[in-house]
Amino acid sequence: MKDSKNIAIIVPAYNAEKTVKRCLDSIIGQTVSDFEVYVVNDGSTDNTANIISQYKKDKRFKVIHIPNSGVSVARNRALEIINTKYVTFIDSDDYVDKNYLRDLISGFVSDDIDVVATDRKYLDENLMSVAELKYSYGIYGAEDGINILLDENGPQGYITGKMFKTNIIRNNNIRLDSKIHIGEDLVFCVQYLLNARKINIVSSKQYNYIQFKDSLSHAATLYNRQKNFKEAYLNYLSMGQKLEKIVPNQSKYNLCHVNIKARIARICEDFLRTMYLNKDTVEIDRGLEKKIIEIMSLYKDDFYKSSLISEKQKIYFWLLNHCPVLIQLSDRRRFK
Repeated sequence: MKDSKNIAIIVPAYNAEKTVKRCLDSIIGQTVSDFEVYVVNDGSTDNTANIISQYKKDKRFKVIHIPNSGVSVARNRALEIINTKYVTFIDSDDYVDKNYLRDLISGFVSDDIDVVATDRKYLDENLMSVAELKYSYGIYGAEDGINILLDENGPQGYITGKMFKTNIIRNNNIRLDSKIHIGEDLVFCVQYLLNARKINIVSSKQYNYIQFKDSLSHAATLYNRQKNFKEAYLNYLSMGQKLEKIVPNQSKYNLCHVNIKARIARICEDFLRTMYLNKDTVEIDRGLEKKIIEIMSLYKDDFYKSSLISEKQKIYFWLLNHCPVLIQLSDRRRFK
């Protein structure tokens, strides 16, 4: 096994008094023990600061306090000060099983592997399993890695469940965008892969990802009946548009651009359907509706071309464009 003494673990924490102890205890329980943990208290107003301060007696734990600025700023703050060969991220809501670090560090089987990603368990707030995704494992070039992370049925662009090389982050000034609140970690991962050689996707299922119903990312779904859906989707759309800008217009990235444009069109489709589902409580912004339809029209060819979009999704997309009333009636029955 590779020497593990150069691993930094970054844990942002905001009002996490109910979960942060479980998270940090799971790190202490790792079979790999030679690591450093950077816990960033993001201006918590509950008992988080007191809980994490208790871990300072373990010299591996560094506690940083910052004014409330958001998870991206918290992660970036830790990235500025770590001095290790590798870095991984764990959210304070989540926790890891004992072989999480071992499985990630073992994935660096050759020097040209610059990032290792693993699968995860999806749990609800009661720690009951809600989903399990199965996908292909193995070593891929960076361009293929971008397309794999764009696949919603793959390891996706979560910054957690991956291990990165610190020098690549530092040498290319890669940071999380604090202006994006949904998918900002996907942008980070794509920026990283644009400067990497290979990614190794390993089977581990040691990361336990907790899905909370009140999270902003959950707001960008057809199930949402809260007024915050507009903010969530606009943020999600900004993420897709940033991806389109940062990926170079080079032939080797042609498929990446197809899949990014397809993702943007998919976001717009869900946004529009959610607007129609909520029209009784939230008045439809006709200017925004027109803009969303224009984006869908602009990227429709990429949407139909992308292999990451299922045939069922393509049918819904076509129906929304050609028979919108039929989709609205169907959605009202499905999601009432």
